[in-house]
Amino acid sequence: MDKGSLLAASRVEPVVSINPRSTVIGRLWPLLAFAARFQYIISSFSSFLYIQTCFVTSLAVVSALCASRFLTIRAYVATESGAVHAFNMSAKAFANLWDAKTTRVLRRNLFYEFAVFILGSGNSIILLLFWPGWLVVGGATFALWKFLG
Repeated sequence: MDKGSLLAASRVEPVVSINPRSTVIGRLWPLLAFAARFQYIISSFSSFLYIQTCFVTSLAVVSALCASRFLTIRAYVATESGAVHAFNMSAKAFANLWDAKTTRVLRRNLFYEFAVFILGSGNSIILLLFWPGWLVVGGATFALWKFLG
């Protein structure tokens, strides 16, 4: 017996082998080549779209930032101008109200009532409380306290 036959397997396992001249592969090969080419075209097109989208998005973000800065400055200027105008108009309206005839009469009557109340009979306590000389007395007392104290 030959030594080669003893080392060889006694049975052969069945394996699938594709014959290059197979009719199935021969018929599917153009379709598989077209699918691979189509996938390559789609991937390159999607990469191109991704790059263009990134560029347009960054351009849109920069434009939105510039527009928001411009609008913020314009809104600030408009608000400041409106506030100054409103303050001037309210000051003018208050001055006109203060100098109105009815307001002058009302102020004159209130001053008269206050003077009668302060200087009227029996109100010496209020007169003593509102005496302007308290500033002199208070200042002198404070000076003595600091000087002697």
